[in-house]
Amino acid sequence: MRRMHILALALLASTSVGCAATTKPVVTDTTLGSVIVYRNGVAYFERYAEPADEAITLRVPAERVDDFLKSLSIVDSKSGEAMPVSYPTMTDYDGYVQMTIALPEQHNRLRITYVTEAPAWKPSYRVVLEKGDKARLQGWAVVDNVSGEDWRKVKVGVGSTSALSFRYDLHSVRLVERETLSSGERLATAPPTGGSPYAVAKRKVRVLGNIDQSELAQLDGRVTPGEVAITGDAEDDDDDRKVDKKTERRSRSFFDRRALEQLRVQAGNHHIRIEGYAQRGDGNPQAASQQRAERVKRELLQMGIPAGNIEAVGTGQMGGQAVRVLAAEEGEQTGTGDGDRAPRETQPVGKALFVSDEAMDLEKDHSAMVSTLNEMTNAKRVFFYDPVSERGSKRFAFNAVRIENPSQYTLDGGPFTVYAGGQFLGEGLSEPILPHSTAFIPYALDKSIVADPEVKTREEIEKLVTIQRGIVSTETRRIRKTRLTVSNRGKQEAEVYVRHKVQKGFRLTKESRGSRADVAKMGGAHLFRVTVPAGEAVELVIEEWSPLMKTVDIRTDGGIRDIGLFLKKKTVTPELRAKLEGIMKAHRDKENLQEKIRLAEEQLGVYRTRVDELNFQLMSLKKVRQAEKLRRHLTTKMEEISDKLQSLTISVTEQKGELMALRIGLQDRLADLSLEKKKPSSRVATATK
Repeated sequence: MRRMHILALALLASTSVGCAATTKPVVTDTTLGSVIVYRNGVAYFERYAEPADEAITLRVPAERVDDFLKSLSIVDSKSGEAMPVSYPTMTDYDGYVQMTIALPEQHNRLRITYVTEAPAWKPSYRVVLEKGDKARLQGWAVVDNVSGEDWRKVKVGVGSTSALSFRYDLHSVRLVERETLSSGERLATAPPTGGSPYAVAKRKVRVLGNIDQSELAQLDGRVTPGEVAITGDAEDDDDDRKVDKKTERRSRSFFDRRALEQLRVQAGNHHIRIEGYAQRGDGNPQAASQQRAERVKRELLQMGIPAGNIEAVGTGQMGGQAVRVLAAEEGEQTGTGDGDRAPRETQPVGKALFVSDEAMDLEKDHSAMVSTLNEMTNAKRVFFYDPVSERGSKRFAFNAVRIENPSQYTLDGGPFTVYAGGQFLGEGLSEPILPHSTAFIPYALDKSIVADPEVKTREEIEKLVTIQRGIVSTETRRIRKTRLTVSNRGKQEAEVYVRHKVQKGFRLTKESRGSRADVAKMGGAHLFRVTVPAGEAVELVIEEWSPLMKTVDIRTDGGIRDIGLFLKKKTVTPELRAKLEGIMKAHRDKENLQEKIRLAEEQLGVYRTRVDELNFQLMSLKKVRQAEKLRRHLTTKMEEISDKLQSLTISVTEQKGELMALRIGLQDRLADLSLEKKKPSSRVATATK
């Protein structure tokens, strides 16, 4: 328990909170000693009754009775003996339930404690930066008194815990209705779980049925209920019991769709609440109980019950039954609906309790600020680049305070106001800060630190698994590379923390984890620290990878490139390396030869076109006597081109033959390629006479 440094900063002016003006107080003559307000919607009250009191009367508002009964404790301060409590069952007066505690003739001072609904307190923090990377950290709690009574000379405290709190009906009376069975009937199966209605003061609720886990499994068809057929005369009973007793199973509570049909008939037009309960072995009790409730809801919907009349709730609580089905009168609700709320991730982490040293006064419908923390701590002004958060920036870094929680208690998440040199610098918001841990409080957007991210993705073969006729099965890594250029346009060196969230299914490479000693984690993301000199830029490279299985065809250009990159980075056996390099060389030779043939065929096309042109020109010049000299020149030129055409045609034919040989040789290499090691052949020497 930690004491508050200052009792109260100020009483705020008369400000009603919500419906505080109409809140009814717990009326009693006992003395209120202390009040502790929690973040989970409740407050703890501690009262005292003096030894001279002959009886204690507590008038509790009807809407608070359930919380009151759930947590009420009246104990003799010396003997530790608990006092019994008497209160009216079915009726309340003017919205109150009167509870009377009859005290013995001689008793010591009595300590009365209970928990009741109350607004959560709100945290607020101040950070005053000083020289030498130090700061004063102040914490304040805003407490609202909406209890309906004045707090006089009361010690006020605030609690921060992950404790759960819920509503539970303890005030209502439950009258169980039992079914009457005829003792003379002989039943082939046990009856279904009958409805067990109970009456409630001013509210009526009926329990239509309880379904255990085995019955729920039968509903899914996973378990076939054992049937015990008891037929014939009494004389045959002994013979029937002799038939393989190991296979005979008697179901304690037979449940199938006939039972659901009975639930449907009983429900009528009432509102139905289906409550799912957790069972032993559930990994997530809340989710498992919700699934059980939804399973029964689907069956009832198929039977024609309107969806608006059904409420499925996962309680998250352990129960003997898997599902309980309730029905309320039309227009009434069977519960508060709070049971289907899963625990929020924003609940406080760890625990802390701050209690004032001295008593204080706080009028009803007023609020007070009380100090919870006032200590020196380590703090430093840094830059915080956060492209991950919803309110972050992908372009600029924030001015931030890197601060340490100096206490041994968790500081609840809340607003931080930052001061330095007597000036206001900005405001930030923090998540809960664990004891002696470090947090970042961004408080202003600073455009002097500019970030330019560039993201590229590639795939690299990590391991060869199998090779079959040129098709390689591989273990491959999909690598996502983030290249971040951080530029400092300021006049001083900047310490920048980069927040990076690894993509789902990916993980950081060893190079990214080990290249920097300042890599840390924060809120599901990684923090990388970089120092950027004034007027310069620094490049940060972050790589993350995800495994996948991939097939590579090394008969293609892409497959050869992938294998080439693999051989550059990975170590393989010399024999396999020689084979793969031989295949790569043969593939390159084939590609080069194909390129030569392509160019030669293009040249052949040019020659053929030129020969056709010359032939047409010579035919045109036959009737022109003055063009004899030109005809001879063109004839000579056509003969030269024809010779080249013939020579190139022969060369292309030879190259195509060579290409055919290369392809066959490459196919032969691929057929022989395997990851299996060949066993050495053993020669057996035989002796001759």
